[in-house]
Amino acid sequence: MKKFKSELIGKRIILKRLKLTITAASTLFKAVDENRQHLDPWFPWVKSEKNVEDSFKYLLETVAKFKIGEKVDYGIYLGKEYIGNIGIFDISQKNKSAEIGYWLSKKFTRNGYMTEAIGILEKEAFLNGGLNRIQIKCDERNIPSAKTAKKCGYLFEGKHREDGYSDYYKGFRNTLIFSKLKSDFKK
Repeated sequence: MKKFKSELIGKRIILKRLKLTITAASTLFKAVDENRQHLDPWFPWVKSEKNVEDSFKYLLETVAKFKIGEKVDYGIYLGKEYIGNIGIFDISQKNKSAEIGYWLSKKFTRNGYMTEAIGILEKEAFLNGGLNRIQIKCDERNIPSAKTAKKCGYLFEGKHREDGYSDYYKGFRNTLIFSKLKSDFKK
């Protein structure tokens, strides 16, 4: 796998690769803590982020996965303000494929920041990361995430029926799958 840059600059936002520091862990934890109600329906990991130490452990795992080429995580910054996260994970060097996951602080939603972030990251993944296929998955009830995937030109491939259990909804969830190929990507 080719190396992903540590900073990716867009028109309005900057993606900065997450570093293993207490400052980064504190910033991450603060954003998650302030957005628990907004994130909880879609991300089971929110419950396990109870303090800065938990965020530091997450960063430790992320850095380890980056070193072996399985994951790259970026903070999304508007100026100097951390507004969310986007990452590319489950990177398969053999299949030249991966998945993008993302979240944004509630007060920054509906401004096109995530659409821009996905565009920045997919460009890096296709042109410098050596990938051929990227997928985005989301809970069927997460309508904003599905709309974002479609807006970014990801093709709806289908639905995994009841493929996971949602503690938040206390029942099984369906997962939507969207994908984009390098041949679909426009520079």
